[in-house]
Amino acid sequence: MQEEITKHSNKIYKAVKKPEHTLGEKIKEIIIEICIIVFAVTLSISLHGWSEHRHQQEEVAAFLANLKNNLKDDVESIDREVKEYQKTNKSYEKILALTAFQLDSIYKSKNKVSFPIHSHGQTLNVGNYEGFKSSGKIGYIEDEKLKQKILNYYQIFVPAVNEVDKVYNDFLFKCFDKTIENADKPEEKLYSDPKYKKTLEYLVTIGKNNIRVYNENTKPLANDLIKEIEKELSK
Repeated sequence: MQEEITKHSNKIYKAVKKPEHTLGEKIKEIIIEICIIVFAVTLSISLHGWSEHRHQQEEVAAFLANLKNNLKDDVESIDREVKEYQKTNKSYEKILALTAFQLDSIYKSKNKVSFPIHSHGQTLNVGNYEGFKSSGKIGYIEDEKLKQKILNYYQIFVPAVNEVDKVYNDFLFKCFDKTIENADKPEEKLYSDPKYKKTLEYLVTIGKNNIRVYNENTKPLANDLIKEIEKELSK
């Protein structure tokens, strides 16, 4: 492009210097060469812009394809976590239902009350999203509706899941603390202690709430995003 501009600039210079041409002829030649330069520059900018846009959309397509796989993994992870919550809640509710007499009978027969332990942590994959966002490329997504759903999922719903899991884990550790505090007492006394039972009741309540957050908020949006991405990629 630089060579073309230089070539036509030289033609303009030569046109001005031609003594055999009238002023009108010189002006005509100059205007023609300027028009050629303007057209060439405009075409070059347009081609560059088109090429850049195509490259950006290729990056978006690759990002969305990877994101779809991440979201499918998220849905599977959510299902696993929900099952774990349901499993531990069921076990804790059995403990809460045991009377002092039943607890005494269990330990007198040399049996034990099983207390399941399952802490919940980061279960959703954010690496692909964070990498694309930190590179400043989220703006490449032209579908505003899709872009907003992606932002909502990763900036609102994923942090919400992490937060409710954290609250659950905090109460789980409170149960551990009470176990340690009462290490000098028989377990049957611990499980029938009103303060311990209240802590365990809160743990079950939080677990049920977290199941609701997973099933009614995060999972539906993840599935919706998968459909939106598939629609976008099929265009």
